[in-house]
Amino acid sequence: MTEGTINLDEVRAEIADEVRRRRAAGNFDARKERELERLFHQYAPLQGRTGALTETLRAVDATSHIDPLVPVESNQPAGALVKKTMRKAGLWYIDWIAGQTTRALSTIARSLHLIDDELTSLRERVDSISPSETPVVQAASGAGPDVWWADLVRDALGAAAGRVLVAACGDGWLVRQLVEDGQDAYGLDPRQGMIMAAEIAGLDLRDEQILTHLRSVAEARLGAVFLVGVTEAMLPAQRQHLVERLGVVLEDDAVLAVHSVHPDALRDDSLDPDLDLAGGRPLRPTTWVALLNAQGFTATIHLSPGGTDFLVLGQRGRSIK
Repeated sequence: MTEGTINLDEVRAEIADEVRRRRAAGNFDARKERELERLFHQYAPLQGRTGALTETLRAVDATSHIDPLVPVESNQPAGALVKKTMRKAGLWYIDWIAGQTTRALSTIARSLHLIDDELTSLRERVDSISPSETPVVQAASGAGPDVWWADLVRDALGAAAGRVLVAACGDGWLVRQLVEDGQDAYGLDPRQGMIMAAEIAGLDLRDEQILTHLRSVAEARLGAVFLVGVTEAMLPAQRQHLVERLGVVLEDDAVLAVHSVHPDALRDDSLDPDLDLAGGRPLRPTTWVALLNAQGFTATIHLSPGGTDFLVLGQRGRSIK
């Protein structure tokens, strides 16, 4: 542990030792302990994002008990006697109200725990069928500037007025070309170590997932986006969310280009293992056109010479040849 940092486990252990010591000494009553616990849960920050509901329910459990024995301490000589008399006279009534309220709060707390259990189970099931990271299809992402679609994409993105995003950018060859053409371009690629050399060389490349990145981009901030190798392994809901988010972050006259493996090319053993394991299925070119049309883009389709992959180019308001 470095100087200036706090080890929370050690702090909790020291608190527990102090509680045990005071209990053994007989000067730490149960009401005072419950009050301290209530104050702790009221003012302590919740620990962790994924367990926020569970931590909150702990505070509910700690505060659901209502103590009918009101304090009788007083600074006045006769104050304590008067308070004890009043507490004794009304204890039967207060105890009945406190019991009813405690049982009601306990029932609510149990219900909330059941909801928390259901949400935890649901989150585990969703995580098992919807991976947080979508693999990049290596065959679709292209090996360099000699791929058949390079000039088409370079010309289309070069006409964009705003900032250009390339995902997945690989080693950054297309981003480098766009920067040399005078474009304000940057790239994303979540594959470990893929962008390191180009990033050191001065290109703006980031090791992020496309969906995660787009959630942090403000409205109408991008002039063009090129998706290559990132859509094939997505689940339908992820792909739909991607297209809708692109419609928000792109400018009114923006360019959107999508390269994908053709689904008819997946019948032989050339299928990328990551795509096979992810369980995704690439969309047909006409389906991409329909998705882009729904976001206001006019799109055209370009098939590869062998028909194994395709490129869809779209722009809001007019088509790109």
